Amino acid sequence: MIKQNAYLLHSRPYRETSAMVDLFTPDHGLIRCIARGLKKQTSKGHGLQPFMAYSVFFHGDGDLKNLDRFESCDLPLLLKGDALFSGFYINEVILRALRSEADIEAEQLFAAYKAVLHTLNGVKVDELEIVLRQFELTLLEYMGQSYEWTMDFRTGDWVDADGYYGFFAEQGMGRVSAQYAQQKPDSCFLGSHLMAFAELDWSKSEVLRMAKRLLRLALRPIIGYKPIQARELIKQYRDIGK
Repeated sequence: MIKQNAYLLHSRPYRETSAMVDLFTPDHGLIRCIARGLKKQTSKGHGLQPFMAYSVFFHGDGDLKNLDRFESCDLPLLLKGDALFSGFYINEVILRALRSEADIEAEQLFAAYKAVLHTLNGVKVDELEIVLRQFELTLLEYMGQSYEWTMDFRTGDWVDADGYYGFFAEQGMGRVSAQYAQQKPDSCFLGSHLMAFAELDWSKSEVLRMAKRLLRLALRPIIGYKPIQARELIKQYRDIGK
């Protein structure tokens, strides 16, 4: 039997009384377990919850483990509104990034995940986007996909503040013509914005909007091209509030 600290990323029904759960751990990365009888425990208010730290005990040699028991290590974080859906977004991104990585050490990413949850618990709404962008950068670095945002990968030259640059997966930023940038605005970026982004200067709203577009492109090779479900939930939640 193995003991690990863990957070629940996702859960789905399994047979009549059990569930299949995806747990994020520091020493084994993502593990998938069968939690037998979890539905009964959940109905009594004792089931696994997202955004809550646990000690879990599991066993098994294959990709699908058996969850023997779990114990809460702290009170649940009561995320609400946009912060709640941001937490679901982070859970989904980690799940998709690690699903093809079997039994890997993830202590650094686990610590970053724990920290971002606590940040979301008290963050102001207008700071949420900054928190998400900084976590996405951490995830990229952990997955070995960090980039030199202010260097043209073709020439090795630093970006020109007035120039336009396209993002090329697994290579980085490459200068493009203004005409090309007009034709493909979603994948091209102004040099001055890239310079501010590299310095984590979020003082201008246009830099933050650019960072969202850029990191979405950079994450695609890691998390896939299917739409993020949490993004749709956030949109629906905001539409209801209008």
